[in-house]
Amino acid sequence: MRGRQTHEHTGEKQRPIRSEREVRRSFALSILNGSLFRLAEALIDPPLVLTWFVNRLTDSNLLIGMIVPLGNAGWFLPQLFFAARVHQMKRKMRVYTMTAVVRTIIWIILAVTVWLTDTPSFLLVSVFVLYVAARMAAGPAGLAFFDIVAKTVPPRRRGRLFAWRLFLGGILGLGGGWVVNTVLNHPLLPFPRGHALLFLLYTVVFVPACLAFIAIREPPGIAVSERPALREQLRRAKQILVEDGVYRRFLIIKVIMTLAGTALPFYGVYAQNVLGAPEGMVGIYVTTRIAAQLLFNLPWGWLSDRRGNRLALRLQIIVTGLTLLSALALVGFVALSDLQGAWLPYLALPLFFMDGSLLPTYILTGNNFLLELVPETKRPLYLGLNNTLMGIVILVSGFGGLVVDLLGFGGLFAASLALCLVGFVLTTGLPEPRENERISE
Repeated sequence: MRGRQTHEHTGEKQRPIRSEREVRRSFALSILNGSLFRLAEALIDPPLVLTWFVNRLTDSNLLIGMIVPLGNAGWFLPQLFFAARVHQMKRKMRVYTMTAVVRTIIWIILAVTVWLTDTPSFLLVSVFVLYVAARMAAGPAGLAFFDIVAKTVPPRRRGRLFAWRLFLGGILGLGGGWVVNTVLNHPLLPFPRGHALLFLLYTVVFVPACLAFIAIREPPGIAVSERPALREQLRRAKQILVEDGVYRRFLIIKVIMTLAGTALPFYGVYAQNVLGAPEGMVGIYVTTRIAAQLLFNLPWGWLSDRRGNRLALRLQIIVTGLTLLSALALVGFVALSDLQGAWLPYLALPLFFMDGSLLPTYILTGNNFLLELVPETKRPLYLGLNNTLMGIVILVSGFGGLVVDLLGFGGLFAASLALCLVGFVLTTGLPEPRENERISE
């Protein structure tokens, strides 16, 4: 890493000091926002509920495997193109508010559409188009959200912040899993009306979640008067990749682990198609993931605050690899034993438990780690570049369904496990920012 980069990575020191009372208020509102949003996400859990929904509409593994990556890419891809505009604003809350309104409207349209029709082809197109549109609207909000969090919550409290968001959200999410199970099993809500109701309930919870964050009093930040053209923005992004070795390595690791995450939506597909999991089983899987998250939220947050996010990242990769190894063992066991019975779907529960234990780490080792690595004056560009590149990679990961068609579920899980091994080796070259700089609270 070049000498000037070490200086750049101390940008957060320039943040103005806020009163303890105001910090606590922002902390509490952000926790309320995250808790409600986690409940909303449990109701439409993309790797389970949405993937399960698409699996009922088509036999194409490619389309089944694309719903989650397309949604995630829709969130990531627009961010580089909005980064310049957001960079000009001293306050970013307006961006968050406008996108919240757009997303609410889209989810209402989706719920009504799914309720009024049961034509598979029309439903398939509708869920892809509207879900991706909602996620694309959320992209600029992501830039605003993390910038506001960085300005209102001191670095050494962010691990606890995100851990508490996920912990309390997990408690609410347990109820969300019960709602999913009840709705999808209800005799008066045949497919697809059960899913339509879940989409509507998502909207009902999503609105107050957004209002809680909007209530945060955002202080002015550092704004840049110029608004560079897209070509200039791309040039600056390229320059960052060339000059900043730490950031480049961090991105490579994220790319590898994003590709390894291709397997996640197929845990549920495997349970449904091979183990014979019934419709309501998805609620049990959702509840299992959230229960594991509850158990591991605060330990992960403590680890982040006390030991740093580099160690959290390495442990995340290890547990991800163990989950994939367990999935491979399950595939082999079922294939060799040729067992049958209503109990078979429960064999997949350890996969969702282990994956749920990792949920807190996606924030701690993602943008939270990145916030400590980059300077405030370049934060929107770094975040935008990071998220846009991740969007492209996530789109590529959507072709995991083709891997399943060619090599089967075992082939996909094995390929993802190999990627985990590579990602773990690369983490040895990452620094821990807190070892080299004193961060004042």
